[in-house]
Amino acid sequence: MGRKEDKDKYVKTLPTQLKPFEIQLSQSPRGGAFIVGDQISFVDYNLLDLLLIHLTLAPHCLEDFPLLSAYVAGLSSRPRIRKYLDSPRHTSLPINCNGKQ
Repeated sequence: MGRKEDKDKYVKTLPTQLKPFEIQLSQSPRGGAFIVGDQISFVDYNLLDLLLIHLTLAPHCLEDFPLLSAYVAGLSSRPRIRKYLDSPRHTSLPINCNGKQ
């Protein structure tokens, strides 16, 4: 199987992997603002990074997950996170060594 087929297979199974996070957000005390607890934590930074990578590789992967979409938008709009995401330090990083940025 080639890279394209591997990616297609991965993207096809992605909803199964994302659904538990959508469920977790639905049970979050702040209405899905954070994955656990009522304030931002290390887990949120890691999940945001993972979701942003997935959105780069499969731009429509969160279409069926309104809470995850809102979660990414909410965290990404926090001033310090937005500043980092817009910085060359972040934008110049390759994703999975495939040259996509």
